[in-house]
Amino acid sequence: MGFWNKLFGKKNTSESAWDEVANSRDTINMNDPYLREQYVISCLEQMKDASDEIDRINDEYATVTSYLTDMEEIEALPAEDKADLEKIARNIHDLRKYHEKYVQTPSLMTDKEYDKMEAIASEAQEGIEKLTREEDYKAKVKSDLARIDTERTAYDMRRREVSRDLENSRGVAVIAMVAAAVLVVILFMLQVFLKLDVAIGYYITVGITAVAITLIYIKYTDFVREKKKIESTANSLILLENKVKIRYVNNKNLLDYLYTKYQVSSAAELKDLYTRYLKERENRRSFEKNEAAYETETAKLLRRLRAMRIKDPDVWVHQSDAIYDNREMVEVRHNLIGRRQKLRKQLEYNQEIASEARDEVKDVIRRYPEAADSLMETVNKYGQH
Repeated sequence: MGFWNKLFGKKNTSESAWDEVANSRDTINMNDPYLREQYVISCLEQMKDASDEIDRINDEYATVTSYLTDMEEIEALPAEDKADLEKIARNIHDLRKYHEKYVQTPSLMTDKEYDKMEAIASEAQEGIEKLTREEDYKAKVKSDLARIDTERTAYDMRRREVSRDLENSRGVAVIAMVAAAVLVVILFMLQVFLKLDVAIGYYITVGITAVAITLIYIKYTDFVREKKKIESTANSLILLENKVKIRYVNNKNLLDYLYTKYQVSSAAELKDLYTRYLKERENRRSFEKNEAAYETETAKLLRRLRAMRIKDPDVWVHQSDAIYDNREMVEVRHNLIGRRQKLRKQLEYNQEIASEARDEVKDVIRRYPEAADSLMETVNKYGQH
């Protein structure tokens, strides 16, 4: 246990010793002129560093003290002046909060999108309407093309059916004629060889054949007329389809141009961009107004503070909440007092370092009178730098 205590005790002593400057000559051969001079120079450097640090600390100490004095001046202001300052400070607080909220809120669009929309803002609404109209027209034209294509398909199918019916009609007519001829031959043979009276048979055959041929002819002519009508309609559909296709191509080319012009792929996209642009523009303008108001209020605060002979008015722009919020003022005062205490501690430390180093130099000169002139020359030279 004693071993660990010694080990850690030694470590703590070393760490605490880092804050201490020891001007010890025990390990230096002071009879050596060179080492003696280097020791004095080391002390002079300590004095120089400590002096520079003391100057810096004094400046900072004066600044902190000035802040505290300004704070007391503000707290001691007449009620009317204090109320005026508090009103300005509250305005600055609100404007700063708006600034922070705006900065932390994601933008509705990128700067690139905003710049693009700003360039076409004057014609964006017209572009949306034009794109919407052309897209609706495109849908209508495509619907017309689909309907025409369906009708053409139906007419093609019907034309093939009518063509088959015409072929069938011709076939039936041939069959009817052949059948009539066969019946006539049979009747003739019966009349010649069997001496039968087949006159009625002739009449019936001729009558049936005439009726059949007449019906077939009527049907055939109906099919011919229907085929002509179908072909005429089909041709009309082809012409109409070509006309609609031309409209479709023109519409497509126009849409491609408009998409390129507005750098979008649809009217919906342009509308979304424009809607977001209007909102973003409103937000940015509000932010710009807020920033302008913030500059105005801070300038007003600085004028008021200077008129009240506050030495460091700029500081209060960044801690304006303390002007109207007593808790903030207490916190600021506590921080300043803490800073001043630390500065005082640093000042005392460096004064002690400078004093010890000065005493060391004097003691060395006193102990080694034979080297006094040389050492004083070193001191004077160092003091000139």
